[in-house]
Amino acid sequence: MTEKGTVLDEKYEILKEIGRGGMSIVYVAMDLRLNKQWAIKEIKDDGSQDTQTLLKGLEREANILKKVDHPVLPRIVDIIQKENKVYVVMDYVEGRPLSKILEEQGAQPQDQVIQWAKDLASALDYLHSMDPPIIYRDMKPSNIMLRPDGKVKLIDFGTAKEYKIENNADTTALGTRGYAAPEQFGDEQGRGIYNTDARTDIYCLGATLYHIVTGMNPCEPPYKIEPIRKWNPALSSGLEKILLKCTQPNPSERYQSCSELLYALEHYDQLDDEHRKQNSTKLALFAIAAVSTLIFAGISLMGFSAQSNLNDQNYYNIISEGDNYKFRGEYDQAILEYQNAISANAKNEEAYIKILNLYVNNLNEPERGLDTIASYVNGNKSLSKNDHLLYQLGITYFNQGNYEAALRYFRMVNEKSEEYGPISKHYIAIAMGLSSLNIDYSELEENLREFESDNASLSFSDAKLMNYQNLGMIYSIYMNSVNGADEAIKRVLEPALQELAQSGSTIDNSSGYYYHYNLYLAYAYQSLARKSEDEVMAREYYYRALECCENVVSQISPDEDLAVYENMYVTEAEVYTALGMEKETIATYEEAENILGTSSASIYVNHLRFLYNKYKAVEPDVSAWNAPDIIKVYEAGSSVPGITENFEWKPLVANLQPLFDKVSGRLPESDTTEETQDASRAGEGETVIDPSGTEQTSEESNTVDNTEDDESSSESR
Repeated sequence: MTEKGTVLDEKYEILKEIGRGGMSIVYVAMDLRLNKQWAIKEIKDDGSQDTQTLLKGLEREANILKKVDHPVLPRIVDIIQKENKVYVVMDYVEGRPLSKILEEQGAQPQDQVIQWAKDLASALDYLHSMDPPIIYRDMKPSNIMLRPDGKVKLIDFGTAKEYKIENNADTTALGTRGYAAPEQFGDEQGRGIYNTDARTDIYCLGATLYHIVTGMNPCEPPYKIEPIRKWNPALSSGLEKILLKCTQPNPSERYQSCSELLYALEHYDQLDDEHRKQNSTKLALFAIAAVSTLIFAGISLMGFSAQSNLNDQNYYNIISEGDNYKFRGEYDQAILEYQNAISANAKNEEAYIKILNLYVNNLNEPERGLDTIASYVNGNKSLSKNDHLLYQLGITYFNQGNYEAALRYFRMVNEKSEEYGPISKHYIAIAMGLSSLNIDYSELEENLREFESDNASLSFSDAKLMNYQNLGMIYSIYMNSVNGADEAIKRVLEPALQELAQSGSTIDNSSGYYYHYNLYLAYAYQSLARKSEDEVMAREYYYRALECCENVVSQISPDEDLAVYENMYVTEAEVYTALGMEKETIATYEEAENILGTSSASIYVNHLRFLYNKYKAVEPDVSAWNAPDIIKVYEAGSSVPGITENFEWKPLVANLQPLFDKVSGRLPESDTTEETQDASRAGEGETVIDPSGTEQTSEESNTVDNTEDDESSSESR
């Protein structure tokens, strides 16, 4: 057992034990870096066969879960080996297993069970759609956690496996009798263990739902699954038909996919006997009205069209429900609805793109989104030819700097696609250039110019706005390497901002584009101002840069992107310095320090450098300075973790050492007095020494400092 308070791998602090089995203990732990709780399963490796089997199952579980991403499925994020123990770090799922709920409450309400059924079927459908498919094989109430919000989470993937068509049989019989499909244990005569596939999971889910909705455990007498209305006549006959079909002994007589099962669950009431009787009566009356075979043929054609329209309407209804959840910030539920839409229509790209955008723009987890959608594309031939989806994957990988993956998907786009072919061609050329160790900047510039021209001719769309953003990003990265990059950013993004202002309300991520356009323009305007020989134009560019900095900072928090947040404050302070606005420069650094505290080294480095240059311009002899503001920034900056190793901080501090020696009391003997032992406390009514060595009160000292500030300011102007 691991003691409370133990820190594993320098980041997971054990908080408490929450469960144990024969060979494992489960704890709740706090991630000290992310301030997030995880569950940690501890297994003591005693070398026994049972432990080795368990560890092998955990290894299988980890390899499976690190590839999946679905609201109903947990994640394994880390495996730690320490001495003779193995720790598996996974999602901490709050709640209680449905097995406990059933013990205490018995059968659960039908409507609730059907919703759980759809969520679980969606998760299985997701697993089955992976490449290769994942077969779960151990669905049962004890492996389903009911969370406080009423949603379910599937746990324990120790028996899951990757399904390979060439495998004729599994090597071990895995699953729980009563819930497991017959093929998991052999035929009725016990001969062999037949290969398990997606239909095995459908059986297990059906048996589990039977238990939940009736309260009758198939692991107990009479050890079989009866029609559910035998136990409760009030239950739906449609649901009864679904569960009986799920649990047929012969896999070929079950639903052949979870997509089929999901559709049936969505329309279970239409399978009810009463509903079918009413429809039969209507059909009979309709048939009587038919007068010819031609009419019947026409009706059949209309019926097919109507069914197709119904399916499309169902798809977009689910999409709309997902959008509603997204709007309310319920992102897990939004993803679940989008995945339900995929189950209803796996060929339509809209749900896939919505999932990807949600991960990128809302959850800030682009890698998980990319892995999720890439797994769908890799396992579905029709998706591998969907130009819109392929282009979206390529763009997202490109924006993450993964040019190799971006190239793969851009190359899959059909060159003849009017909408995505030409633009993909540009991204291929640019990505190849950026991924090279020896970039041909003249060739890159030529490609970017052609890209600009083609993008400008496109009609307003999300794709066009993203192209604007990427052009700005590339020019910004190579500001000092591509000729006229700053002019190019201005040329591209000023009209982009105008288009966004006119029609941006029609784009989901308009605020994201606004943020990035202002970010790149801030750098461009600052560069243009520095190069301008026209003083009036230079000041105009500086003021535009200030406006862009403020626009960027207003769009994000330090937690979202600390580096950008720092850069905008530093850029703003540099612009104020260039404009000769010293007080505004200092106020900008102080505001950033108040907001960021000890999380930012960059702000303190730049603030200290500014003050150093300010005093140096007035008095070259550092030991003669009276600079309480420098002492204050130095002391505050010294508390930033790791700042002493900063390559800019170290030489600054070395240059300021005579000042620090002075305020530490190591002055020439004739100047040493009690009042000079800690000049850093100036401003608190104590006596300090000005650069000439004359004693003054802190109020007088402040007056001298202000005078020096004014002189410095006038010189910088």
